[in-house]
Amino acid sequence: MSDSTTSGKAVLDFLAEAEEIVEQLGQEMADLSDCADTGDCNPDLLNAIFRGAHSLKGLAGMFGFSTIQELAHTMENLLDSLRLGKIPLTSDLANLLYESLELMGSMIRHAGDGNAETTDISAAVAKISAYTAAKPEVVQTNPLATLGLSETVLGALTEYEEHRLLENIKKGRTIYSVQASFDLTTFDQDLARLTEQLKTCGEVVSTLPSVGGNMESAIDFAILCGSDQPQAEIAALVEREGVSLSRIGGGKTEAPVAAPAPAPVVAVHEARPLAIQPVAAVPQAPPLAPPAPAPQRSDDGGGSAEALSAKSMSRTVRVDIGKLDELMNIVGELVLCHSTIHELANRFRQESNSSLVIELGKGSKILDRKLAELQKGVMEIRMIPVGQLYEKMGRIVRKISREQGKKVELKLYGADTELDKLIIEDISDPLMHIIRNSIDHGIEMPAERALAGKDERGTIKISSFQKGNHVVIEVEDDGRGINVEKVLRKAVEKGLIQNPELLSERDALELIFLPGFSTADQVSEVSGRGVGMDVVKNNIAAVSGMVDLESHHGQGSKVIITLPITLAIIKALIITTAGRTYALPITSVLETILVERQDVLTVERKEVIQLREMTLPLLQLAKLFELDNDNALSDSFYVVVVGVAEKRLGIVVNELLGQQDIVIKSLGETFKGFRGISGAADLGDQRTILVLDVGGIINEATRGSL
Repeated sequence: MSDSTTSGKAVLDFLAEAEEIVEQLGQEMADLSDCADTGDCNPDLLNAIFRGAHSLKGLAGMFGFSTIQELAHTMENLLDSLRLGKIPLTSDLANLLYESLELMGSMIRHAGDGNAETTDISAAVAKISAYTAAKPEVVQTNPLATLGLSETVLGALTEYEEHRLLENIKKGRTIYSVQASFDLTTFDQDLARLTEQLKTCGEVVSTLPSVGGNMESAIDFAILCGSDQPQAEIAALVEREGVSLSRIGGGKTEAPVAAPAPAPVVAVHEARPLAIQPVAAVPQAPPLAPPAPAPQRSDDGGGSAEALSAKSMSRTVRVDIGKLDELMNIVGELVLCHSTIHELANRFRQESNSSLVIELGKGSKILDRKLAELQKGVMEIRMIPVGQLYEKMGRIVRKISREQGKKVELKLYGADTELDKLIIEDISDPLMHIIRNSIDHGIEMPAERALAGKDERGTIKISSFQKGNHVVIEVEDDGRGINVEKVLRKAVEKGLIQNPELLSERDALELIFLPGFSTADQVSEVSGRGVGMDVVKNNIAAVSGMVDLESHHGQGSKVIITLPITLAIIKALIITTAGRTYALPITSVLETILVERQDVLTVERKEVIQLREMTLPLLQLAKLFELDNDNALSDSFYVVVVGVAEKRLGIVVNELLGQQDIVIKSLGETFKGFRGISGAADLGDQRTILVLDVGGIINEATRGSL
């Protein structure tokens, strides 16, 4: 099947599956890069990466993406040589694998538009093949022969298992043989439990079937494992599992260990030094006969064996986010219909007390409850953990830090915090810009950090947590921080400000978010073009979020992103001002108060009121949107106190019309640049109103542009 004949649905299926594999591989290769620095790698990690490349190769072949299949196959060969010890794990090799995976990810992203097969992978394949072609050192004698294993056992070991045995011997580990017998009905669970127990104190190299005393009801295994732990500790571990242990060789010679008297089920044999007194061969069982067929379940439900079932063990269904959007829109329309029915029921009740009107009111309340349950269910389906975003950021940190020769450690907190899938997608690029700037501008070179008394390895910490009806994501680094004086100097040079001495430090930091502003002396591939932080603020504002910045020169910086949990269906406060009707997301509304004109004060040409122990700035929407309106305040008026993160603002309104569930609709590209508006919504009476962007309005007000 060629790419041109691949159906649209098949491509979507491929993209969904392949993206999951690539994301998992990215996380595992990040760990592999750390292993390259230490020179020691967990074999389970290498095997997982190898299996991922193999799965990607098979998936690409099945859907006809031959170029992706070829690259995955080449990576698989390299990983196979690596896990077999034919080539050493180096930083250069880890970087090559990382670059190949990035190329793979780019090809997968372009698979949907048919450009995946046009990508030139010859250079990447050649570099990988050069590593694979490296000849391993020829070993004249087989060190495994000194272990005293029989030819039958040695013949049963795979090339990979032989390699892992040799690696354990090189590291000075003792090789043990664990003899285990399990009931036929539960041997898979019991064997898995024992294997996990042994992995806590060493490496399980091989699991071989062996001959037992009761082959009709039990199955026996011989497990070879290497460990640094003393024989007594291994014996105590396997004693709890009811199996026996013997020491084959490797490590240091130990004194004989007797089995504990109270529990003679564990027979621990005498320790024997490597290549001096080989133990008896670990028996290799002939091919096992299939177990007796399980008794069939009778018609009346009797019988103890579980009937054969074709049911899938997974309870997960992959759903396109577009279908969830469509479903959410339908729920939104139902919410509007319910609002209309509820309004009619109230009007009928005022005009008549007939039984039909009462029944209509009851039906409206039942519909309200069921709609709330449906809305909650759809919203829960759309919510995904922020940890999925963390995995991508980890790859970016490693890539950029390697390119710049910096040492950076990434710490992640709050991965279980959930956000709407679409919001996570929309903030991926802004978060990437923030991290790139942290590495490029914030984290110093190792030598510079050492001179400043810091650890040579810089730290970037990403944390997320829920705060009320919002989610806060913080990106913090321990780099050089932001030089406020340099920011002000650059702003004066660019003509952005005239009197820098009038700006507070917080206002000066806000200049970084202006279009085209950058303090970089040179433009690099990472940053310095003056587009990053402006894009960050605009993209976050597009999802009704806010971004704030804190910095301490010489100590580091922190970027704080505050986001709504979802933008799908929200509860809003309907208000009127200057003859217009607007919706305010209720998640940003803190309280509503009635204010007397005499309580309004003027501070630095801005209207404020004293609310408890806080000075609250006031905003008239007519001024913000330049509406024709009498700007003079009446003797008494309503103020809606709104807030995002730590910022507060009082919005002056003429009337409060109540709360209502709304579905926010996009205004399209034409009105995308309008500040203070996040979208539009339909009311139950068929009117369309604008939805206010509280974060954007607060930014405009605090920036002093009103």
